[in-house]
Amino acid sequence: MATKAKTETAPKSTPMPAQAAPSALATAYAKAVKLVDTGKYPEAVKALEALVAEALEAGDWAVKRRAQVYLLLAQAKVTPPAVAALDDLTEIQACLNRHATDEAVKLVDKALKSHPAVGSLHYLRSVAFAQTENVEESAQSLKKAMDLDANFVFQWHMEPDFNAIRKSPLFAFTENR
Repeated sequence: MATKAKTETAPKSTPMPAQAAPSALATAYAKAVKLVDTGKYPEAVKALEALVAEALEAGDWAVKRRAQVYLLLAQAKVTPPAVAALDDLTEIQACLNRHATDEAVKLVDKALKSHPAVGSLHYLRSVAFAQTENVEESAQSLKKAMDLDANFVFQWHMEPDFNAIRKSPLFAFTENR
């Protein structure tokens, strides 16, 4: 049995309302974003600064907020934040953590030239030599560290880098402390 499909006439389409032309702020925003996306950060910073000011004057808070986000991004690309210089102790400890003992010893020796009375530098030097199992140098540096601050004996007892050489008679001065 064949059935006949009913044919209905399609309703006449209603004309689409004409889209309004993008506002000047929207156009400027799109251009500024394109500058950021293409890596033209100095130009983007100028365009976005102007756009933020225009959006503020026009009271268009949404465009202003969005432009500020891109402005911060572009400014960070133009002027990256300065990396804080590591102090000597932190840099030496970082070397020791990655077992770059030669580099650590060079840094410690350099720092000791200007700060010979800093016990923590002598202690870190001792740790560096302990990592290479240079018992004599390690013991000498630890002795200097403990002469400056007797509390380094506690660190010495806890430091795993000394495990391989801790029982050496050269460390006898640490007993009864």
